[in-house]
Parts: sequence; C-alpha cells; structure tokens
Amino acid sequence: MSEKELKQFSEAIKKYTLKLSTNKKASKTFLVKTGIITPKGNLREPYKNLCIPQEQD
Repeated sequence: MSEKELKQFSEAIKKYTLKLSTNKKASKTFLVKTGIITPKGNLREPYKNLCIPQEQD
C-alpha cells in the first residue's frame, strides 16, 4: 500500500468512526454486523469476559 493510499484509508476510517460515534443506530448496526453484539444488544460469548475499564467518579 502506498503512502497516499494509506493516508486515504486512514481518513476514511476516521470519518467512519465519527459517523458511528455520533449515531446510536449506526453504531449498533455495525456491532451486530461484526458479530460483537446480538440484535438485542447483548455481548456475544467471545467478548463477555473482556475487561473494559469504566470511568470512576
């Protein structure tokens, strides 16, 4: 992959990330399509035991 292609790919990922982070429905659709969550919103088995730090108050 050339430097130009890499930069274009990086920009496309940034735009897609922004789209997903500002649209709840698009985010859920992405997570379901990639197999991370079920259509009901539950984590699939491979992801259930991941340690995800939560913000502390």
